[in-house]
Amino acid sequence: MKVDLRTGPRFFLNPPIHGTANGGAARVLDVGARGLRLELRRMIDPGSRVDVAFGPLQMRGTVLWCQVDALNFASDFDYYLAGISFDDRSDDAEDFASGLCAQGEAMRIVEMRAHDRYRITAPLTGSFGEIAPVSIVDLSTHGARIAMLQRVQPGHTQRLRFQVDELTGPVTVEGKVAWCSPSPVMREFYAGLHIDGGEERLRCVIDTLCMRDEARIDIDSLKRKFDALRLASRMTETTQRLAV
Repeated sequence: MKVDLRTGPRFFLNPPIHGTANGGAARVLDVGARGLRLELRRMIDPGSRVDVAFGPLQMRGTVLWCQVDALNFASDFDYYLAGISFDDRSDDAEDFASGLCAQGEAMRIVEMRAHDRYRITAPLTGSFGEIAPVSIVDLSTHGARIAMLQRVQPGHTQRLRFQVDELTGPVTVEGKVAWCSPSPVMREFYAGLHIDGGEERLRCVIDTLCMRDEARIDIDSLKRKFDALRLASRMTETTQRLAV
């Protein structure tokens, strides 16, 4: 499957839009030209093909990840969250979401500078400059958390190198240490890296890891982002009412 790796705005829908996924009930939580995020009542395996319909739109794509929404305690049954990548870039989806944004029913996530974080669930090692091996703990399109046996100082910049498989090939990105602290359980150190200029490469890596069930979205981080977006939306609504 050819994946469009170009960047573009993502829109958080408030309220979510009801739709269907392979004929089953679903709600669209956020959407962009490259894909969307769904709330479902049943699990869909990563790598599965899916037909999504909402509003006037019908799209076809692939499930990158799907996992139970463990933080949803308000229902008698489980909800699942799923990330869907469209087969082809959809300007119609972006235009539709932009229209909702103009009506106050959506917000641009890109303006919140929030990037999804993915926990690595299978061993993934590499090097950070001359430090090797390092273990990749989690990954996003703009950063990483690594574990290693020595401390590094904030501001230290080196190349992070690792490889997922032969098909994906070697990955080399430049990371700047934002923080470094001892691990609470082992004699090692965690370091948070800020990465610029590797978004497309890291997006491809994350998609590959998710479809192989070797990475999962960090639900806690995702919930914090959604809560912040909902709060910002409510504040905007309040400001608009006071201005009337």
